[in-house]
Amino acid sequence: MPLEIISTKEIIKEHFNDKDLNSIDLTLDEKIIKKRIEIDAKKCITCNICVEVCPLKIISSNIPSSPKINHEKCVYCFSCLEACPVEVISIKYLTGRIVKNYLIVNSHGKNEELIYNNKKCIMCLVCKKNCPFGAIYESEGKIKFDMKKCTLCGYCGYLCPSNAIDFKGPIK
Repeated sequence: MPLEIISTKEIIKEHFNDKDLNSIDLTLDEKIIKKRIEIDAKKCITCNICVEVCPLKIISSNIPSSPKINHEKCVYCFSCLEACPVEVISIKYLTGRIVKNYLIVNSHGKNEELIYNNKKCIMCLVCKKNCPFGAIYESEGKIKFDMKKCTLCGYCGYLCPSNAIDFKGPIK
């Protein structure tokens, strides 16, 4: 599903039973971002390598079942996915916008490039304060990124109130 376009009128009709759909005009400038991480419990061999490699220690052993992930604290850095010997961990990024009564949804894989727009940046330092890897710092009144520490998890971009940080990844 690289690109999906859904009528917001269909969504409203299905979920809200709105009778006067012609009076609704939706446009949303903000991006909608949804991430999902899953472990296929049927294929997991419970080796717990994902538990060991998680830099935030938010994956816990759950033997004899597959490990448990604290979804609220996960930043989707792909460390567990890359370390899994049987490839049972999947991470999906869904991004979308509402434009002229249509929800446009893109699905992509791991972020491959960080895009920083210093003209949009308001120097609130939310990104720096919340980066779990300490990869963001301030120098000469500007935000800088230590790409040796950065995992391209996208957490800073998700938190940025001015949308100055964005990421690109392959379309899936």
